[in-house]
Amino acid sequence: MSTVIIEGGSPLLGTVQVSGTRNSALKLMAAAMFSNDDVILQNVPKMDAIEDDIKMIRVLGGKADWAGAGRLILNGSGITSYEVPLEMGSKYRTSLLMAPPLLFRFGKASIPKYKTRLTVPRPVNRILDVWRSLGVVVEEDEDYYFISSATAVSGHVNFKIPSHMSTDTLIMTAAFLPGETEINNASEECEIDDLIDLINAMGGDVVRSEPRVIKVNGVNVFKGASLEVQPDKTEAVIYAVAALITKGNVVIKNINRNVMVPLVNFFTKIGARYEFEQNSIKIWRHDEEFQATNLTIAPTPGFVPDWQSAATLLLTQCSGIAYVHDTVYTDRFGYIKDLNRMGAKIELLKPSEAGMISVVGDDTYDVERLGEPYTVAKTTGPVKLKGEKLNITDFRYGAVHVLAALIAEGRSEIEGIDVLDCYMENFTSKLKNLGAKIWGQQE
Repeated sequence: MSTVIIEGGSPLLGTVQVSGTRNSALKLMAAAMFSNDDVILQNVPKMDAIEDDIKMIRVLGGKADWAGAGRLILNGSGITSYEVPLEMGSKYRTSLLMAPPLLFRFGKASIPKYKTRLTVPRPVNRILDVWRSLGVVVEEDEDYYFISSATAVSGHVNFKIPSHMSTDTLIMTAAFLPGETEINNASEECEIDDLIDLINAMGGDVVRSEPRVIKVNGVNVFKGASLEVQPDKTEAVIYAVAALITKGNVVIKNINRNVMVPLVNFFTKIGARYEFEQNSIKIWRHDEEFQATNLTIAPTPGFVPDWQSAATLLLTQCSGIAYVHDTVYTDRFGYIKDLNRMGAKIELLKPSEAGMISVVGDDTYDVERLGEPYTVAKTTGPVKLKGEKLNITDFRYGAVHVLAALIAEGRSEIEGIDVLDCYMENFTSKLKNLGAKIWGQQE
């Protein structure tokens, strides 16, 4: 693993360009495999997760070629195999997104189970349940899901809990099933609208008739198309929080203003200053004091889970006590122990201990067996952080370690910075360009 040294205390100043989001690009790359004609994607981020999917598409026989910065040309006409290799497919849960185009072409697909670095399979029960409700047969062994669409039919699906990737997978599966499939309580994530736009541009018929209702009429021919991948909303949030905690002044370009509403509402409540101009936002802070405010983590259009760790760090720099209640996941506070080692005052509580009603959006969590989860972070601030030796093991909140190091007194040594390279384009380089003092261990 690669290691960097970060010296805290420098305000971030300047302009930064947000890359396209992998959350959109990965599903669009899979959807492109429906077509025997070229599908061109613009604003595709160049990172490990994207490169690994390019390799997977090529191994299956498909085309995936870079044609300039951020421009990717894809074509599924050459696909000859319905089995994703185990070594490739087990690295990411998003490998399941390749199943629908393979089902369209072969009527069957063999997709490896996603395994973490500890080789423990991550739950994908919602996706499997959705497939089975439409007559898709799913069998499995220790390493693979064996999927068949021979008996699949269109129908009505009601999600108990909105699920981003399940909505993606269902849209792509329904895209080729005869008849209409109606998805109720679908995810409202903005990246899903990229998928809808691409499938429609390829000749499909998908309509979001209401915020959480999507109707899909199946077709049997998909043509070539082109689409620009939307900006990465989480990357924008990270730079915005970095500007505030370092008392900097940063212009963040290439943002989607509509999806930033929950963030700027939060900023307004703590007293932060920002200014929109077209597709950019300017964030700055001098010596003004921020006021702590409670925050609820919820699916879109709420304050989404991917922003939770950065917001919690920001609250440690605000005056007073705040409660961050995650109603989506039960396991997204793994970074707290490291922040507390650096000097933060964060206490992990059960909702009832904070006078709140417990909401568990993770249907794989067994409340009866495990009891009420610890899903509330109580922050007390403002605090001064000190440099520490840190290890990034989870990309979902790896960036918060870097942000904390930027404001810590002294130097921090961060191991595993390459984990972030899988999911964000040129992250440390962009921070350096804003004035962050980051260098490799040997420099």
